[in-house]
Amino acid sequence: MREFLRSTSAHVFVDDITSPVLSADDAHHLSRVLRLRDGEKVSVCDGAGSWLLAEWRGAELLPAGEAVLDPAPADVTVAFVPVKGDRCDAAVEKMVEIGVTGIVVLAPTEHSVVRWDGAKAAANVARYSRIARAASAQSRRTHLPSVTGPVPLSEMVGRDGVAMAEPGGDPSLDGVTTLLVGPEGGFSPAEVSSARRTVGLGTGILRADTAAVVAATLLVAHPRR
Repeated sequence: MREFLRSTSAHVFVDDITSPVLSADDAHHLSRVLRLRDGEKVSVCDGAGSWLLAEWRGAELLPAGEAVLDPAPADVTVAFVPVKGDRCDAAVEKMVEIGVTGIVVLAPTEHSVVRWDGAKAAANVARYSRIARAASAQSRRTHLPSVTGPVPLSEMVGRDGVAMAEPGGDPSLDGVTTLLVGPEGGFSPAEVSSARRTVGLGTGILRADTAAVVAATLLVAHPRR
């Protein structure tokens, strides 16, 4: 059924796929940006795996197929410390396209340059959520990834399946479902020592936002055992 998703003119997320109601932003995008014509097919999805084909008619979506339920993907999460500028926006987009199921925004660590207050942190996490939703629509995902935070590093390191991305770490990802990625200056020695396990991302020196994308790629590509 994936071929139907790839062939649609657009992919949107709605609360009820059997009676799809578009958000104002999605309605504007389909009618004014994409300029859909009557009869064009759009896939509508609830973000939890259920989707169906709909037909664009008179600026509305009318169901035109049976509902499909896709199985949930394997849990793959990247937790990153935000860096200055807008590079994390692109990193979130690429991680979603690659296939992560979760993105965690970490609270400032010892070497962090970016130190948002509570309101700004919440606003940026909300922005990352919007970016993740748009990237999910673009890549025809049927399960929306979660975007949460800010979460202190100390709350993450003790969880099962969590490893810290660190130069010289273990090359194996067996048993790892979440990778922690540090800021511009990396994690401090004390923070590294708090991790149950460290994992290397290769031999090169990566920018923090690049490291997040590489972490996502390696996790998604690694066979689940």
